[in-house]
Amino acid sequence: MAKSEPEFETLGEKLTTLETPQRSKTPLILALSLAIGLLSAFIFGNPMLGFGAFVFCAAVLFAIAPKGHDHRHLLTRFDQQGFMSGLKLSQKTVVFDGSNIYHFGLDHEIGAMPLGALVSALRSEGYRIVCFFDANIYFTLLKNGAFKKAKGRFSIRIIEHIFELKANEIYIVPKGEQADSFIVETLFHLPISFAVTNDRYRDYEAKYSFLASDNQWRKGVRVQGRQLKLYQHKFKNPLIMVE
Repeated sequence: MAKSEPEFETLGEKLTTLETPQRSKTPLILALSLAIGLLSAFIFGNPMLGFGAFVFCAAVLFAIAPKGHDHRHLLTRFDQQGFMSGLKLSQKTVVFDGSNIYHFGLDHEIGAMPLGALVSALRSEGYRIVCFFDANIYFTLLKNGAFKKAKGRFSIRIIEHIFELKANEIYIVPKGEQADSFIVETLFHLPISFAVTNDRYRDYEAKYSFLASDNQWRKGVRVQGRQLKLYQHKFKNPLIMVE
């Protein structure tokens, strides 16, 4: 986790400084079109023909020019719910590896219960919740009988209902991307944060040195008797699993 930077109030303000603005292609297109127009006017001795060539050339070039890459930071670029940029750097935040904790629940035959219970408990203790899911979370839930698919597209409300999450706590990463990279990047930029996951993200240690201090950024999940527990965190009220 990065050190607090007091000049930034929100995550969006901080990430904006890391973005590389895309250079506009407009000046180049206009310059090239003007050159062609002037050349046409000179060759054919007809200013109107040159102007027509300029307009035609500009229209074609603007039409075929590749669209500029979205230069926003990945955390805000793929944020479908639009809440990441507003996260306050001064607020303590728990970053959930949603897919990881859901699979933990499946492995212990308690399904969505661990994630929902942990989110509720930590939220009640004053933590801001950010929960990342892999793009295939809907299919994973469907496959494991968490809901029955109705007509129409998958809805974020399914995730809200199953895990007792709010819409502005849910971040589903795009297809082909790993939620791990989004989680680690979020931890890096939020100075008062920790992750709830049983993954150690060792593949990212070379890029993010803070991951080597496992006890400072990660709190794993375990079951002890009938209680759901987090390593290195004691809940004010024990999380008793209902049979």
